[in-house]
Amino acid sequence: MRFLVLFLIRCFFRVFYRIKVRGLENIPLSGSLIVAANHNSNADPPALMSFLALKRSANILAKKELFSPSILGKAFSYFGAIPIDRQAVGGDISAMKKSLKVLKSGGCLVIFPQGTRSVGKNVDPKQGAVFLAAKTGAAILPVKIFNTENFSKLGKIIVMFGKPIVYDFSVEEKDYGALSRNLMKEIFDLDPKK
Repeated sequence: MRFLVLFLIRCFFRVFYRIKVRGLENIPLSGSLIVAANHNSNADPPALMSFLALKRSANILAKKELFSPSILGKAFSYFGAIPIDRQAVGGDISAMKKSLKVLKSGGCLVIFPQGTRSVGKNVDPKQGAVFLAAKTGAAILPVKIFNTENFSKLGKIIVMFGKPIVYDFSVEEKDYGALSRNLMKEIFDLDPKK
């Protein structure tokens, strides 16, 4: 069922948005992996998850508001979504524990480091992706999604997978804020024309 739904989502994006995907070969087929992407619109998660699924299964952090009513929550959970309370003081401990479990078992986790849709806004990234990499040794795969801010206009969407980044936290200065900003620069520097 999950495979069929993801296939139909890919077909939808191919037909209506002429989606192009670059860098699928950069996705490691095994091992702990954090997929970190920019976030322009509600189209980003299904576009990213459906094509990532061509290489490997993944969980995704999603705002808890999407899990209500409960039937939606069950559907999102079935597809590997982990609810996160973005307003939790000090961060959502439950979501972090579930994310750590995914990564420590060698799984793949999708995160939008900006924490929200950010078209036209300069949003300081959250530190979760780098924090989880430090705690699990997971590689981080930067992804840039182009043109979904015009989702309603049926414009051409491009998903660009970069190359995995492996931080050596035994020598890296553990300034998660600076590393998170560097990660966002890696994401925004991705260029499908190169």
